[in-house]
Amino acid sequence: MRAPEVAVGQVVHIPEPDYRYGTGELILRVTAVGQVEQLADGPWLDLSGIELGEDGTSRRPYPRKALVRLSALRRQQPRSTR
Repeated sequence: MRAPEVAVGQVVHIPEPDYRYGTGELILRVTAVGQVEQLADGPWLDLSGIELGEDGTSRRPYPRKALVRLSALRRQQPRSTR
């Protein structure tokens, strides 16, 4: 399975049900794109990045990893980066 176009530097907004693991919407500036993993509920993509707040500032001093549902990435609408 091919991953959708996700580029390093891109900011993605992922609803809570579409990533593992966390609470609330995840806003992530992508720093690395990993492999697609086929899980029981469909394909997921391993991403690493800097978690951002609504105002675009970094929420953590270190990168985080997230497993993101591919269908959520395909639904992304272009947004301006801050």
